[in-house]
Parts: sequence; structure tokens; C-alpha cells
Amino acid sequence: MPINTTHPQYDELAPRWRRMTDVCNGEDAIKKAGERYLPMPNKDIRTPEAMARYENYKDRSVFVEVTKDTLDKYTGQAFKDDPVLNVDPQLDYMKRDANGAGLSIYQIAQKAFEAQLERGRFGFFVDYPATDGEVSQADVEAKALRPTINYYSPESIINWRTTVVGGQTVTTLIVLHETVYETDADDIFTTEAIEQWRYLGLDKTGYFVEVWRKNDGTIADNKEDFVLHQNRIYPTRSKSEKWDRIPFVIGGSDANDWCEQNIPLESLAKMNLAHYRNSADYEQSAFICGQVQPWMSGVSDHRMKSLQEQKIRIGSGAMIMLEENGKFGFAQAEPNGLAGEAMDKKYLIMQALGAKLSEAQTVQKTATQSNHESGVQNSTASMCIANLNEAMQDALLMAYEYMGIDAVIADGEYLFKAKQDFTMAAPDAAIMTNIATWVQGGLAPKLMAYNYQRKYNLIDPELKDDEIDDLIDSELPSPVAKAFGDE
Repeated sequence: MPINTTHPQYDELAPRWRRMTDVCNGEDAIKKAGERYLPMPNKDIRTPEAMARYENYKDRSVFVEVTKDTLDKYTGQAFKDDPVLNVDPQLDYMKRDANGAGLSIYQIAQKAFEAQLERGRFGFFVDYPATDGEVSQADVEAKALRPTINYYSPESIINWRTTVVGGQTVTTLIVLHETVYETDADDIFTTEAIEQWRYLGLDKTGYFVEVWRKNDGTIADNKEDFVLHQNRIYPTRSKSEKWDRIPFVIGGSDANDWCEQNIPLESLAKMNLAHYRNSADYEQSAFICGQVQPWMSGVSDHRMKSLQEQKIRIGSGAMIMLEENGKFGFAQAEPNGLAGEAMDKKYLIMQALGAKLSEAQTVQKTATQSNHESGVQNSTASMCIANLNEAMQDALLMAYEYMGIDAVIADGEYLFKAKQDFTMAAPDAAIMTNIATWVQGGLAPKLMAYNYQRKYNLIDPELKDDEIDDLIDSELPSPVAKAFGDE
């Protein structure tokens, strides 16, 4: 089979991903797709006149970008504050450029979260520049050799294979579809988009990488459809040790595995498209019925011919002379209200699915109130963030292995953490008072107070417990220091 062979699950999900991408890209993408989302009223009649009527039918329709706005809303809430990043100082560069192309680790996490809600899956590929043998620290600094975390969309992860080794599922093959841009050697202003396929695999030696491209005919006597563009290489970890697994993390909306994942916004997108089709019928009806039609009756052929020769004019200042018993009037039909009613009902359903475009809340709620009113969509979004945090943690640990950094992570600590709470909650003064009393009385650890402060941004979330202790001892008055600091 060729390198661009796709996994059966990929073939099944690809049309659904395409629909979700189009819906979340908004009205222009939906209308560009034409009959895929808006069938012709008379699809068997495809004359030039019928096609022109369909274009007008489509142009008059309205696609309300509810799904796109809902995706933006949840992404904005999740990343209103930067996720917490507690990494070794050697990886601090990821706050500015984590993928080597200018995207920070926060931006990569945001893209992954959007993919979870929109298509249910994403991938992180942890890579390191190719080197010849072991390099010194000076070489690392001079050549900016450092691991990168690269985001891959679901559509670009076209094939995979897993096997069970010792009771553990191990990924042994991944094929990534990529598009690279190369400048014409003879014209620096011309750039060509080139498709390539990155093959990540495991063999007896360890993890390897190959890059394949389409055969452009430059290799003599080669009739294959694809050619090996980059020969097989075996990337190594620190101390030139071979990898015993592929440094790739698959993430999902339900779990971080290769199983088919739920697409959280799919039901909303389907209703959004149904609303769009009702809109086309409603706008078509309003257009046809909204135009006033003048009419005359009881007019002889002689009088009609005379009126036509005089070029009938209708409106203020124009007079139409009719014969006895002749009549003139205007007819206007009532538009079909059924399509409009269907649109209203579907919009209510979209609101129930968590997609209403609500105004900013002006009344601040307590945590208890907000948690009580939050719906299923918040729970789904929180699960996505939890999976994202785990995937990013695994990716960072792989970067540690490339750098030879020993990861010592205590219980409750993390390398990366985005907020999972999507409620617009305010800190509760009574709870804060009780926590202070408990800590001061030795009934609760200081950690409870610190975590509450981090949750509501009352203190920098990236500060560790001992750093907070130092700040308390050096800056806060003695009563507070006794409650929250060392006595």
C-alpha cells in the first residue's frame, strides 16, 4: 500500500471533520460548498436558468454563525488567563516559541482545545533537530538545538497502528500528512506548496522517521507514485540513547487514545445547518411574496393597447384611465410563515445545546450559584481541558528526555495546567474567612488557602507554596502571616 493510505477510522471520520471545519469557518465556507449543505429545490433541473435561480436562492439565505461563536466563547473562557507552566529553566523558551515557528506553548494548547471541541482529536509531535553524534552544551546553545512540540490537526494524522506489548498498548506506526512551502531557486518571489508524508515508526532498533513525497519524475526509471525524500533516521534522546517509543501524543475529547472520540459541537453544527436550510426557504418566500403585483381587469383589448402605447406609469402623479367597470389594484401574498417558525424552534434548540449568544453577565455569581447553573457543555469542555493538560504534560516529559533533564514531579504538581473551570464565579468571602480560621487554628493545611487563591487569581498561579511563604514572611502584616505563614 502507498504511504498516503488512510486508516479505516480516518475514512469514516473525515467527512464529519470536514463538515465541522466548514461550519466553524462560517458563512463564506458554507455558501462556497454550495449543494453539499443547501440542496437545490429542483435538483433534476440543471438548466442555466435553474442554476442562476439556485445561486440567488443561496445568496439570499442567512447562515447564523452560532457554532463558530460558541467555539470562540469556550476557547476565550478557557484561555482568558494563560495556563500555568512550571518547567525546567532550559525549557522556558516554550513560553515564546514552542514549535520552532513562533507559536508559544499557550497558542499550541489553544489550537488543540479548539480541535477537541470541533473535531474531537489532536496530536502533539515532539521533535529535535537532527545532529551528528553527541553534541556539547556549547553546540546546543550556538545552534539553538532544542526540542519542539508540534501541533497536528486530526485531518493530518492519516494513519496509525497499535500493538499490545506486555499488556500495554504501544503505537508502532503514525503517518502525518504535511504541506511545506519551498521557494523557487530561480525566482525568490515564487513559493510552491508541496505535499509530503512523515512516517513515524518503531522497529527492532527503535523509533525512526522517514519523509515521503509524490514522484515528480526527476528520478530516472522510477515509476512509483511516491519516493523517499528523507532517508530513515533514528532520533536519539540524551546521551545518544535510542527511543523505545514514538514521541507522539494523541489527545481527544473523551480520552487520550486512538479510539473514536466524541465531537462535542457536532450536534450543534447539525442544527446550525438545518437552521440555514430553513432560512433559505424563508428568504426565498419573503422575496417572492414581498414584491407587490399590480393588476387590472375589465379592460378591452383596444383600451389595453392604448395604455401600452402610452407606457403605463404607476405611482404618485400618474393617472390610469379605465373603461366603465374596469378595475385596478395591487396583490401581495402573505409569506410562508412555516419556514420562519421552524427557524425559531431550531434556534431555541441551539440555545438548549449551549450555543446561545448571550450578553456579558453583569451580575457576579458565587461559585455555588455558577456551578449549579452550568450545563453539560461546561462539563464536556472541562473534560477536554483535563485531557489537554495530560497530553501537554506527556509532551513536555518527552522534551525533558531529549534534553536529559530528570523530571521530579511531586503529587499535586504539574508542568502545564490550563483552567478547567468554565463558570464565571467570584470568590466567596465567607469561605475565605473560614479557610483562614481553619489554617490559623491548625484544622487545615496552608495548601487549602493557597489553592483557593490560585483558583480565583488572587495570587499568581505559577507561584509555588514555598515562594508564597517567602512573600508572606517578607511583606504581609503579622496577623495574616500567622494565619497563612510560618509561625
